[in-house]
Amino acid sequence: MNIIQLQYLVDVAELGTFTEAAKKNLMTVPAISISISQLEEELEVSLFTRSRKGVTPTNEGKKVIQYAISILKTIDKMKNDISISRNTNQGSISIATIPGIVPKIINTTLDYQKRYPYINVQIVEGDTATVLNHVKNGVVDMGFVTFSTTNHDSAISWQPIIKDEAILVVSKSSAFRFHQSISSNEIKDETIVLYNDPYIKLIAEKFLLDDQSSNKVSLISNNVDAIFQMVVKANAITIATDYIVNSLPSHIKDEVITISINEYAIQSNFLWRLTRQNEKVSTILEQFTEHLLSQLT
Repeated sequence: MNIIQLQYLVDVAELGTFTEAAKKNLMTVPAISISISQLEEELEVSLFTRSRKGVTPTNEGKKVIQYAISILKTIDKMKNDISISRNTNQGSISIATIPGIVPKIINTTLDYQKRYPYINVQIVEGDTATVLNHVKNGVVDMGFVTFSTTNHDSAISWQPIIKDEAILVVSKSSAFRFHQSISSNEIKDETIVLYNDPYIKLIAEKFLLDDQSSNKVSLISNNVDAIFQMVVKANAITIATDYIVNSLPSHIKDEVITISINEYAIQSNFLWRLTRQNEKVSTILEQFTEHLLSQLT
């Protein structure tokens, strides 16, 4: 029994005739027939019922075919993993990202470089406009931003990584910690701090203007740590997304409570991976993105 025999077996089962399997593999019909007969002799079972119309797997044949499919898939995965390892053992990655996921990208980098120590990763932190410009102008290989599903720059390839939900974040000591929902009027006298992000600002505008309240934002910053320190230590309230909260250090994450305000989301929001349009994404970038996704989910 060998890989080629298993492939012929699967092809015959899928195509229904020795003739079609022979055409697919550029072989003669007798060669395919002999291969199947040798398998039947080795396994001591009849794999197909032959007729003028073609062949039909026997009950035993169906079981053998399923095993063959599984074996062939495993072999393909092995070949792919070897190819990836060969192509990703050296090189460099340059990434532009909004501050919200910097900790996860750093963790991904550390984990990635354990497997591929000769990969050099460079990270540029900036707001959404900066990330978009860096990707578009070829300053970096890829970027990560949070954005709605519309108004995408056509010069950039947009790949959604995870769908995000808008949430209100309060301290564990906040009077609102047990609330299932909060209206803007209830927090009109509270300290509001916001992460500097277009989607967050959009949600904040709709939420804070709800009921025509007099809420005012005390701080807008790209410094995620500063924002959540104010939430924890100064009892401030912020609007965030799932991935931002999940990216927080555990000593901060354990001190906050999240409350869903997704009803204020005007548009679906995603964390996107950005690359330049019409440029092939390298294996290194694909592998790094997979590692980052495992950190975020």
